[in-house]
Amino acid sequence: MSSAYDLLWKLRGCLLGCLALLAFSFSGTSLSVDNYVSALRMQAATRAPSDTITIVTIDAESIAQAGEWPWPRERFATVLDNLNVAGAGLIALDVDFSARSNASGDAALLQAVEDNAGWIVLPAFLQQDFRQTNTPFAELADVAEVASVNVELSRDGRLRTYRRGYFYKDTYYPSLGGVLAGVAVGDTRSFTLDYSIASDLIDTISFDDVLNNRFDTSLVAGRSILIGATALELGDLVSTPHSPATPGVFAHAQGYESLIQNRALTSPPASLMILLGMAVLLAGNAAARFLKLRTLFVLQLLLTSLTLVVPFIVQVFLPLSIPSSGLLFAIAWASGAGIWNAFARHRRALIEQEASYLTYMAEHDSETRMPNRRAFLSTLDAARARNPSSTLMVITFGIKRFGELRGAVGYANANSLIQTVAERLYETGLGPAHFHLGASVLGTFMEMDSGSRREDGLAKVRSALSQTIVIAGQPLHIDLRAGISLLDPDTKDGDEALKRASLSLDHSRQTRQDIVQWGDTEFEDPQLRLALLTEVSAGLDRGEFHLVYQPKFCTRTGVVLGVEALMRWNHPAFGFISPDRFITVAEDTGTIDTLTLWAIEQAIRDQANLRRMGHGMPIAVNMSARSLLDTSLCRQVADMITRANAEIAIEITETAVMEQPELAIRSSHIFRDAGIKLSIDDYGAGQSSIAYLKRFPANELKLDRTMIEDVLDSERDQMILRSTFDLAHALDMRVVCEGIEDIETFDVLKELGCDVIQGYLVGRPMTLAELIEHSRARSHPPAPPAAAPLLARAGT
Repeated sequence: MSSAYDLLWKLRGCLLGCLALLAFSFSGTSLSVDNYVSALRMQAATRAPSDTITIVTIDAESIAQAGEWPWPRERFATVLDNLNVAGAGLIALDVDFSARSNASGDAALLQAVEDNAGWIVLPAFLQQDFRQTNTPFAELADVAEVASVNVELSRDGRLRTYRRGYFYKDTYYPSLGGVLAGVAVGDTRSFTLDYSIASDLIDTISFDDVLNNRFDTSLVAGRSILIGATALELGDLVSTPHSPATPGVFAHAQGYESLIQNRALTSPPASLMILLGMAVLLAGNAAARFLKLRTLFVLQLLLTSLTLVVPFIVQVFLPLSIPSSGLLFAIAWASGAGIWNAFARHRRALIEQEASYLTYMAEHDSETRMPNRRAFLSTLDAARARNPSSTLMVITFGIKRFGELRGAVGYANANSLIQTVAERLYETGLGPAHFHLGASVLGTFMEMDSGSRREDGLAKVRSALSQTIVIAGQPLHIDLRAGISLLDPDTKDGDEALKRASLSLDHSRQTRQDIVQWGDTEFEDPQLRLALLTEVSAGLDRGEFHLVYQPKFCTRTGVVLGVEALMRWNHPAFGFISPDRFITVAEDTGTIDTLTLWAIEQAIRDQANLRRMGHGMPIAVNMSARSLLDTSLCRQVADMITRANAEIAIEITETAVMEQPELAIRSSHIFRDAGIKLSIDDYGAGQSSIAYLKRFPANELKLDRTMIEDVLDSERDQMILRSTFDLAHALDMRVVCEGIEDIETFDVLKELGCDVIQGYLVGRPMTLAELIEHSRARSHPPAPPAAAPLLARAGT
């Protein structure tokens, strides 16, 4: 028994390494590394397309020429006939024909498909839950091939794999790329797309050119043809490892090219790669026991090179993508074991160096070689001792999306990233030195002699929160958060000030704020959490809740079009509790419906009071995602509003629509049928679907403030906003931009086509009494001073 225990103790490093390798292999980090390395391989060895397919693009110019969307189906019929005359092979359309159009258009399209029977492929859209499908209407489906246009995104939201086909209710649907490549019936195998094939080199022809016979027939004769949307406004975009927004038609072309060129990549079984990694790890640990450190490093370098180069060579010549993260982990683990054994063998000779090293490491981070938390506290105490009456501003910086950035630049460059950020912060004049306090946390301090100096310090912090650095030749945009506290004579010591700054940084992450200063905000404690969980209903009974109203200002007419009702809770023990806290808890505990009904009733009463005072105006009330999906509650709310003859609009978050779109659309029709206006709030914060947006009977689209943060500096953001405004207007919706605080942003948004703004530039949230007084004052306004607010008058 003792000998078995001794053996296990000797093998503890190998056993621990195997367990660590297993944990790593099934982690998201391993998948991210493999995806990143695979993308690099594809970029390093590009291939030309097969020249057997041509894409007919429904581009912006074609839409502009047509002047409308969706198009009359006669246009598609003409294009099919023109392609057939030019000698086209199989023609596949990535355009939805599930709904009928006018009789003449449907007849023309049906005739064109019948004239090319067996050579036309039309799309089927399988829903994610595979409980329903959109296929071409019956007559079309009888004379055309039907293929699925579904694609499956990986966990990071990118298109990496493609299926040859799908089964739906015992019916086989080949994928669009699969049917063009001639996959066998019943084949549903998926494969990794080979993005080394340069899909951007595939020949393309504008839809409008085909419609008007202005195209080179050599690009059509004998080729497969794929027709689909590339115009941004049609929204048929997917994210790939090499592009954040690729038209869906090119994704299907990539699948076709991967199949036709025998580049449908597969991977060895995960179990095989894990076993191989364990073999490398065990061999490395065994070698580390007797090889010299230099020899071991050479061997590890050779193995690392082979691990990176061999899969690359294999992938160049074979449709095989070999994941290498497990092998790299095993090599790294063996390297660590080698270092550990080398130090153990030479411990006597290195006692003095080890002591010196430990002394250094006590105040420095082992990876970045930057001074650490202990050095920071020592420096703070020394600065305070020099001038006990002074005030020090203690600042902690957190790097946003550090895990993602580390995966993008590689672990080898992560330390360089932290060091470079610290150097940039130092160059801005923030502090005498910068300290590495955690994985992605930096710290510094500044001496504050006066209030003005304190404001200067805050201004420097704000200006340093966004910067661009270069790592391994790659420019990276870095965003930071900051937590701030003051080390003044009333503060116990530097450790207390640093804890407060760290708590402020944690709070900034939780609340998604850029800067949080200790003392400017409240931090949730356990008693507050208990109150949130148990006292919402009691708070309503005690009259602790009330509504405040924020004006919505029309950019064209200069009048207030209405107000948004915002809920407030003034707790007797904890004071003001933010809606961001209690709304989420109310949803989790099931009391959100009670809050919703109370808010509707209160808004109806307040609107009646406004009308009696001669200041009637529409009021918008927010409805949570959970409440929206309760159709009986929606009917109850609609009845309350209609019985009171109130002008109440309902604001629904975009995520509520996207979580269960069909149920959300069904609930929305309850409000539409009752004549109640609907607004989609926080648009742009999630993954919007234009297909659902056009079916949702909304009257208003409220953009999430993240969409307008950089509108003053980014032409790209302006282009996206203009397209969003145009899309909303095309769907007969007005657009509201929230969080507007300066006239410059207002001017840009007005020029881009924004209809309504909301924010501190117009007015802060106000109580009913303040709203009445505000409206009364605006009824007969005096001549405004030069610095008067933008809001000049109120209206309905």
